[in-house]
Amino acid sequence: MFEALFKYSRADYARSELVLAGDWPASFLYVLAIVAVVGISALLYMRRRHASLLQLAAIGVLQLGMVALVIWILLQPTLATDRLREGENTIALVLDSSESMNYGEPRSRFQAALESLSRALQEDDSPELSVRHYELGSSARAVDSFVDSRATAGATSIANSLRGIFEESRFSSLAAVVLSSDGADTSGGLTADELAEIAAFGVPIHTIGVGRTTIPEDIELAEVTVPDKALPGSTVSARVTVMHDAPASTHLKIYDGDELLQMVPLELGSDAGTTTEWIDVALTEAGPHRLSFSIDGAAGETELRNNTRNTLVNVANQEYRILYFEGEPRWEYKFLRRAVGGDEDLSIATLLRVSPNKFYRQGIDSPEQLQDGFPVSRDELFGYNALIIGSVDAASLSDEQQGIIRDFVSERGGSLLMLAGPSGLGNGGWGQSAIADVLPARLPPSTTDSFHRKKAGVTLTPQGVSNQMLRFDSDDVINAEAWRELPQVADYQLTGNLKPAAVALLNAETDVGQIPLLIGQPFGKGHAYILATGGTWRWQMSMPLEDQKHETFWRQMLRGLVATAPENVSLAAHSESGTGTISLRAEFRDDAFRAIDDISVTAVASHEDGETFAVAMLPGKEPGVFSGEIAPPQSGTWFFEALAERNGEPVAVSRSSILHESGQAEHFSFRMNPGLLQRLSEATGGRYFEASDLSGLPDRLRYSSSGITETEYRSVWDAPIVFILLLMLKAGEWLLRRRWSSI
Repeated sequence: MFEALFKYSRADYARSELVLAGDWPASFLYVLAIVAVVGISALLYMRRRHASLLQLAAIGVLQLGMVALVIWILLQPTLATDRLREGENTIALVLDSSESMNYGEPRSRFQAALESLSRALQEDDSPELSVRHYELGSSARAVDSFVDSRATAGATSIANSLRGIFEESRFSSLAAVVLSSDGADTSGGLTADELAEIAAFGVPIHTIGVGRTTIPEDIELAEVTVPDKALPGSTVSARVTVMHDAPASTHLKIYDGDELLQMVPLELGSDAGTTTEWIDVALTEAGPHRLSFSIDGAAGETELRNNTRNTLVNVANQEYRILYFEGEPRWEYKFLRRAVGGDEDLSIATLLRVSPNKFYRQGIDSPEQLQDGFPVSRDELFGYNALIIGSVDAASLSDEQQGIIRDFVSERGGSLLMLAGPSGLGNGGWGQSAIADVLPARLPPSTTDSFHRKKAGVTLTPQGVSNQMLRFDSDDVINAEAWRELPQVADYQLTGNLKPAAVALLNAETDVGQIPLLIGQPFGKGHAYILATGGTWRWQMSMPLEDQKHETFWRQMLRGLVATAPENVSLAAHSESGTGTISLRAEFRDDAFRAIDDISVTAVASHEDGETFAVAMLPGKEPGVFSGEIAPPQSGTWFFEALAERNGEPVAVSRSSILHESGQAEHFSFRMNPGLLQRLSEATGGRYFEASDLSGLPDRLRYSSSGITETEYRSVWDAPIVFILLLMLKAGEWLLRRRWSSI
């Protein structure tokens, strides 16, 4: 309708500038306007006795409108539009050739993308443009045509591919890019920085979406998250996320190598989206455990490769050391030691102050250990993985010792647990100590008694529900109920306001309402916790002997403390998403966690089948840190060993392993992602098209803002709406004169 009245479409007006092409002298038009105004005014003045002022004004407005419209026609209004110069510009046709494009619906997305690109320049009104062809995968590859193209790329990086196309076309007249894709990007999608970088090239990108956004017949094991390391005998919690577009009943099977560990029924809800389950997996033996998670396929499901995910959990064969410093004999001290006494992987050395200058030591490895009380050197304290401080006042430790505790958390990466007590936390002046910044709460001043010998119930917070340290059962509902049924703790201590990074994991139900009971926060490389009670011993005393919840809590708590503490010599292997490479990071520090200088590092990679080769390790910006990268030639478990040498002599060695699976990313998250394609088009000045409707694409290419352009002039003075307005003005005047016959 708009085009029928105004001769051209709204888009034509939006992309054009309105100019006046008439060559009439301006003085002539001014004189014509003045004569018309004077003449009309004079004629109406002569009729003043036969009509009212309102009637004369109405006739005058219509006559002046008629004159103004005639003058506007004489000025010859014209649309000036910049368009691509025929035969002097290039467009890039980009075909997504990643493996996800092979999915059939019933024909493959790849076939639909090929057809859409062939139609893009075969419309009758398509401009005459030179064409370059590119296949898109982890990078762009120029091809002569798409005749021999196949969807074989094992990874997709839209940002990296487009950067390559623009760099190649930097000195040519690239007018636009037409990308046909399903929008599935294995590199993690387009970040804001990548979008800004792509938009800076100034070339519009028109995207064509192929595929379906929902696939009811497909069930995908979208994500499996487990810790990459654990202690022997630990139960690790696996967070399993299943993507589905329809309700279904299925089973999740968990294998350790070839051994079936569990088979768990899963009910996928009617709401399309994701279903998340927490599954507890017990790992008893030390060494690498190759865990496989697999879900049964749905009826009619054709893509089963996204139903299985594999991961590697390294169960460390070492003893973790914990130092527990307690300021007074009390039940919590006794029952805490008893709870973890049977854990062979935890070595807990306790330092109990029995008088101002006398300590009772337990769990020590030698007579010299802790013989002078709390450690006074980094080397001594940094030999522990975690530190527990009970009912001890801050003044009992020197400023130097408090500084070592701060460094223990921030630099060594150890965990600190502060327990409540008459002389602990705020009462002990820790809120004004050198480690106040380390703690997750702003403790009350020591002038206020914050310790209360009153019983309180314990409940999980929403953040504590999924915390492995606080799980009595893998089912969230049963676990929360188990916490509510625990006997009350014997006391609690007020902790003050939580800091911005702090998270409350447990609450205490007191006579003044809920207060945080277990709080944690990261600090530097480590973590700090507050357990605002010294009365968990009531769980053991008030429950049947066979009930192990008290032991379970403290074992899981202490295992959680030591599990995050790094070793002074470490090697981390990480599989880079969508790139098919493994990055290595080796860190070498002495017993006091100071960087080891003047060393060279060599690394060896070994495949489970025996293939071995060297990896170049280069020093990083941080002292003692070396990094390297490899592109593994095959999938499977890879073992790495990094050796640090000084003057040809070995200094330290670190080891790591990882499960690497190449070529699998394209089978996951392969639903069409129109949002990514739309953001890309909007950021660059292009437009998103559905493969079924490309009618607006030729115009978008013709009037591209990039490339070599020329100005096209099209008149609008002869648009039908102009003559309709002329007729309406004259007809309106005639009707009014006829109604008011006196004029």
